[in-house]
Amino acid sequence: MSLPVFYENITTCEECDFVNSIPPLRRGERFRCQRCAHVLVNVHKHVSVRIMGSGLSALLMLAMSLSFPFLGFSSNGIERTVSLFDTLSVLLSQGYLVLSILLSLALFVFPVVYLLAILFLVWSFQHQYVLKFVQRYCVRWLLVIEPWLMVDVFLVGILVALVKMSSLADISLELSFWAFCGYVILLLKTMVLVDKRWLWNKVAGRSAEHSALAMTAKKQGLIGCHFCGATLSGHATHCNRCGHSVYSRRPRSINTTVALLVASLVMYIPANVFPIMQTTFLGSTEPSTIMGGVLLLWSLESYPVALIILFASVVIPIAKVLSLGWLCWQSRYPSRRLTKQKITLYRLTELVGRWSMIDVFVVAILTSLVQMGNFMSILPGPAVLSFTAVIVLTMLAAMAFDPRLLWDKDDVTGASLEGSEE
Repeated sequence: MSLPVFYENITTCEECDFVNSIPPLRRGERFRCQRCAHVLVNVHKHVSVRIMGSGLSALLMLAMSLSFPFLGFSSNGIERTVSLFDTLSVLLSQGYLVLSILLSLALFVFPVVYLLAILFLVWSFQHQYVLKFVQRYCVRWLLVIEPWLMVDVFLVGILVALVKMSSLADISLELSFWAFCGYVILLLKTMVLVDKRWLWNKVAGRSAEHSALAMTAKKQGLIGCHFCGATLSGHATHCNRCGHSVYSRRPRSINTTVALLVASLVMYIPANVFPIMQTTFLGSTEPSTIMGGVLLLWSLESYPVALIILFASVVIPIAKVLSLGWLCWQSRYPSRRLTKQKITLYRLTELVGRWSMIDVFVVAILTSLVQMGNFMSILPGPAVLSFTAVIVLTMLAAMAFDPRLLWDKDDVTGASLEGSEE
């Protein structure tokens, strides 16, 4: 029988504020919150070795994907080959500085920082002379960067772009494309192996002992650190384990979320009214909106790709705004519906938000690939930045929303219902 490899005394769930007592866990086991079923701890087998292997391999695949041609384009005897760097250089040459910065952060800077940080942490666990505050900052950067890693979304965007161009030209997948696919898979594998509480246990040890019961931390006069899960005294302002500022409930959570949602709705209008892409063919320029691209793909009988763009670029952004708006309403005026259903909606909203970037990546790929003067060229339209702003604002809104407020209102509603029944 394998010995326990993860020891924790108590930890507070960041989604429902419930104080959980975690037993010793063995490799391959996971522990869920006893109240909301949120996964608190994942203990993977041979995790350090696997992270080092997948992380180093991901960096190697990234280096290969940047060293060779990425895609080939051929139409009427005119051929063009592009690399991943061309995706940024063409956007820069056309004056789309903000879009090129966002792409470079999402595809190269953030992933490389993430991989280097986790590799350094795993290496430092075997070398005790590494300063603890350096390890703490690495973990904090990992957790901040992780939601903004979008290499998998970019890969899907590439496939959508190829389907769009398949009727106009011959597209070839070069060596770097396959290396990029390996890079995406290995990066995702590394992210799956990284567990937040496992990292904090390795860096800062177990959280301080508190006499806590199996109920919410707030009811016991305690504060649960949403960053590392430590359970702190009610007077704490900073976590003594990870150094992050702590609060029983996120300050001005509802106001901030609503403000970001309103801003995203404002940007949603120009994102759908103005063209997101401008295509020049034989000297004639034709603008294309998001819905125009969906209808074009549908007319070309590319039904699966048309549905992907429709849901990712039209349905998901507005559904996310409506979902978060409804959750904000429920946090103030709760209904009798089960809170677990609301939490499931919140988790789904967080999960799908970044996939709306598919259309932005499609435009970036087509811009770098199709540059043949007046014969054929594609440039981003004025709606690209507006649509990107919608995605970023809705993601920030989901991060600003504190799901623990739903459970607070559920407790109050439940208590009032019990009193009325008596």
